[in-house]
Amino acid sequence: MKFFKFNLEISYKIRLILSFFSLVAVIFIWLITYLVIEQKQKNLRYFSDSLTHIQIQYLESSAYLQKFMLTGYHNPLFYKTGEEQNINSFISLQKSIICNLAALKQAPGLSEANVKENINTLFKVSHSTLASGTVLKQLYLKKGFVDYGTEGLMRQRAHWVEDSGKVARVDILQLRRHEKDFIMRGKKMYAQQFLGTIDSLINEKNLENRTRLQLISYKTFFTDLVDYTDELGTFHDAGIVPLTQHEINQFNRVYQVTEGLTNKEITYLQGRFKTILICVSTILLLVVVTLSLILSKYLTRDIKELNQKMEAFISSDFRDIQLMPVEKSIVPNSIEIKKLYDDFYLLKTTIKNYIQNLNHRSEELLAVNEELQAVNEELQAQSEELHGQSEELLELNNELEIQKGQEQLAKEEAERANQAKSVFLATMSHEIRTPMNGVLGMASLLGDTSLNAEQSEYVQTIRNSGETLLNVINDVLDFSKIESGKLELDPQEFNLRKCIEEVMDMFAGRAAQLGLDLVYHIDHNVPLQLITDNMRLKQVFINLLGNAIKFTHEGEVFLGVSLVKNQSGIAELIFELRDTGIGIAADKLPKLFNSFSQVDSSTTRKYGGTGLGLAICKRLVNLMDGNITVESQLNVGTSFYFTIKAEVSDQQVDAYADMNLPALEGKKILVVDDNDTNRRILQLQLDHWQMLPFLVSSGPEAMALMDNENFDLVLSDMQMPQMDGAELAKHIKNKHQTVPIVLLSSVGDETRSKYPDLFKAVLTKPVKQQQLHDVIQAALKKGVELPVQKPVQALLDKNFSQKHPLQILVAEDNMINQKLILRILSKLGYEADLAQNGLEVIAMVDNKVYDMILMDVQMPRMGGLEATKIIRNTSTKQPTIVAITANALREDKEACLEAGMNDYLAKPVNIESLLLILAKVKELVE
Repeated sequence: MKFFKFNLEISYKIRLILSFFSLVAVIFIWLITYLVIEQKQKNLRYFSDSLTHIQIQYLESSAYLQKFMLTGYHNPLFYKTGEEQNINSFISLQKSIICNLAALKQAPGLSEANVKENINTLFKVSHSTLASGTVLKQLYLKKGFVDYGTEGLMRQRAHWVEDSGKVARVDILQLRRHEKDFIMRGKKMYAQQFLGTIDSLINEKNLENRTRLQLISYKTFFTDLVDYTDELGTFHDAGIVPLTQHEINQFNRVYQVTEGLTNKEITYLQGRFKTILICVSTILLLVVVTLSLILSKYLTRDIKELNQKMEAFISSDFRDIQLMPVEKSIVPNSIEIKKLYDDFYLLKTTIKNYIQNLNHRSEELLAVNEELQAVNEELQAQSEELHGQSEELLELNNELEIQKGQEQLAKEEAERANQAKSVFLATMSHEIRTPMNGVLGMASLLGDTSLNAEQSEYVQTIRNSGETLLNVINDVLDFSKIESGKLELDPQEFNLRKCIEEVMDMFAGRAAQLGLDLVYHIDHNVPLQLITDNMRLKQVFINLLGNAIKFTHEGEVFLGVSLVKNQSGIAELIFELRDTGIGIAADKLPKLFNSFSQVDSSTTRKYGGTGLGLAICKRLVNLMDGNITVESQLNVGTSFYFTIKAEVSDQQVDAYADMNLPALEGKKILVVDDNDTNRRILQLQLDHWQMLPFLVSSGPEAMALMDNENFDLVLSDMQMPQMDGAELAKHIKNKHQTVPIVLLSSVGDETRSKYPDLFKAVLTKPVKQQQLHDVIQAALKKGVELPVQKPVQALLDKNFSQKHPLQILVAEDNMINQKLILRILSKLGYEADLAQNGLEVIAMVDNKVYDMILMDVQMPRMGGLEATKIIRNTSTKQPTIVAITANALREDKEACLEAGMNDYLAKPVNIESLLLILAKVKELVE
């Protein structure tokens, strides 16, 4: 009985303990539910408070914005520092609002309040308001107020114009009234009235340039002020100010909707939380009752279940013991039952663990076997794959070896073809230049003899045809070098103005014959002393000018130079070559720079040519880091534009074009020319010299103007309609005898010889700026002798040898060239010796001292290069050796200089170049 009571007591203790823990669990669950509900309500209250704080910040920022727009932008400190307290506070608050909204988007209460879309809208509106406020601040800063910003700059120009007295007082007052009306009312009507008034003032002819520039600046700042006012929108519904106000109103509307939804959602959630709390409490009470019933029933099942399990275990054959489910925990009623249960469970657990270990070991061995089999299969597959790849790589290697061999053969073949082409071109050039030397040289000598007009025309035709053929050869050689990539630039320091004037001189006569105005202009900011390949640049000028004159029958050909930029000692220049010729059709422009391409390629074409000139120009311009383009209109004219980059020399020379001499300042110059371009260029140059140019386009206009004005000098063109320059000069001299007149005439004009006392000076067009400067300066100074253009002397003068006495040896194997060079030297007064080859040259040098040797390169028995090397190594008195060869490539010249020659002349020999070398050799000998 005592034992029974003990067991029963244990059973009651367990029931009480289980009941206690059940009650604790119910209380714990109810407490967790309450805390969760309380936390959600707290999140909702935090969300509501944060939203209210954001609204207060937005109202404060709106107030700051209103203060800024009313009085803040009047503060001068705002325009000096770019900062103002009200607008800065507005922007700072907007940034704070954006940060608070960003934090609010992550707040826990957002999902419960169901206003995520509204918060996103507020976030976007705040971003937009911040951007609008920032733009508004920048626009007010640019627009300015009174004496600051654009308005201040505009007022400065207005005060300057008003104080200068150059504009009528009534016009100034009218401008200021329109300006004030627009600033006060912002209507476009006042702006248009202002612009109409100021445009009429700007277009007045008698207005000084400085005053006109101030009026243009005044107009520009007023236009900017109108643009800033329109962008701000202070006087209408479109602009940054209405946009900012609209965004503020939109924020308020969205906030009211969001606040209403939030309050409604909070009320709804609080009611729902109360309902949930009541339901959870009821359910937990039912769970407590149910657990009590289950525990009371569970205490009686222990012994019965233990007996059933023991019987099942004894009667089993242990095959499925590992499949027996794990028993639930059983609380026995007595100590003996508890011990029996423990022993039984220990036995069953031991057997079960042993069987489980066996099964686990068996599964591991099976898995290892399967893994080894998979690895074996994978290795076998990899072995087969590697074998296939090895065969494929071997095949690819064989193909590559074959392809490499083919490429090497192709490369060698291409190099042989290129070498053969170069040799062929060099040979053809040599073989053509050799007889061409005789043709052109003899034609020059024939031209120096007494000929009638018909014979002179025939000789000139021979020379022109020969020079044309020579140009074709040069174009082919240049194009060949460009195509093979062997053409390289030879940078040299040169003067750009001199380079252009030399090219202009080449075409001046031809332009005069055709009645064309050939003009050029170089902007004053263009550096003149450059370092690049001036010969290639000249080649581009010559090609483009030659084409322009060839295709222009009346009007003008203009060459202009402007500076694009000058950085780090590298100047980028743009050249414009414009003509008033026949023009080019639009469908022909795309292929204009193609090799061997011509605008008219038919067999009946009027204009000849190889079609290589423009292609070579494009390649040369590209080599000088530039680009070339063309614009053209049929029957109107063509304009070529090309750029180059050149190094600016440190040794910049002073040019007359850049001098502002006090003696010329303020002098009144009357310019008479019917060509607009000529007048504009002369005006720019005279303005640069601080002179006062007056421009007219005809003689009658000039006479009418001189009746009302006194001029210090007259610059007049010769060829003009109605009244030419000579007739105009006669009329001027009849009324104004002391006014000096300078005539601008074409090459070949005999006006100076016809009227020796009519003109102070006669300048040949295109006028060189240095000559123009010298003539004007001398004409304005009494008693100063004017520069006179020297008469052209014959090239071949017998007195030349007396001025430059030399002992000359000619080494030439070609009979025609022998006659030519000896005849030229004879006409110059020299008695030169002749050698047929290099061996004779060496022998003659040993027997006689020569000052100069004119050495052909290709001669029988011994060439000129080998003979030069021997002379340089053996002779004591070293003569000046000049190569005269038909090998005209650059590498040929370099080979001559490397052999020891002093200079180089390409056949056909240019007589002027020969004369320069003879004079230079005489200076070296002395």
